[in-house]
Amino acid sequence: MARDDILSKIKAAEADAKAAVQQALEEKEKKIAAATTEAGNIVKSADTDAQDYYDKSIAKAESDVKAKKQTIIQSGTKNVSSLSGSASTKLDKAVEYLMKEFMGLLHA
Repeated sequence: MARDDILSKIKAAEADAKAAVQQALEEKEKKIAAATTEAGNIVKSADTDAQDYYDKSIAKAESDVKAKKQTIIQSGTKNVSSLSGSASTKLDKAVEYLMKEFMGLLHA
């Protein structure tokens, strides 16, 4: 084989190698860009999911607090009604007792 043929083949092989390296670098950059975009989308999705979970948790907690508050208010209202009825009965007895005592002092 002639020296010129060998040099031509070497130059062609170098050009092919250079083109292959260039293509590999371009492919690498494309894959990095795609991976970066995908990572950004995953982060956005995770943020959205986290916000949804937070919103649902807050809504549930508010609902639980509201229900507990309503239960406490109802219990307090029953206690007030009970105490009011009991106080009214005792007031009538106290007035009757005082009237008896007063009348006893008047006739004494």
